[in-house]
Amino acid sequence: MNKIKLAFASSLLSAMLAFSSAYACPDHDKTKTSENDTKAAPAHMTTAAFRVTGMHCAGCADEIKSALNKMNGVYKVDVKVADHRVVVSFDKDKLTADQVAKAITEAGFQANAEV
Repeated sequence: MNKIKLAFASSLLSAMLAFSSAYACPDHDKTKTSENDTKAAPAHMTTAAFRVTGMHCAGCADEIKSALNKMNGVYKVDVKVADHRVVVSFDKDKLTADQVAKAITEAGFQANAEV
């Protein structure tokens, strides 16, 4: 009888785990493209760091990433909310650090290039 109970409990547990993992996140099986997908590296890539004020959460980071990834020439955006810092890799033939800072500011945050 104990073997039957153990087998039943085991199969019930397996079914519950399969159910919870399958339905824990309704979009887990959809392929979602990230806005920060790696793009082909430009020939004249440079990196600039910016001190950003007014950024305090992941939502702020997403706003900044979204604004910068819309710019032609941006290769990679790395946001460190805790450090109030954004590091952007971009094609220096298409953009300047001032243009990147302006885009961050237009997204609602004050940005100053770090020296």
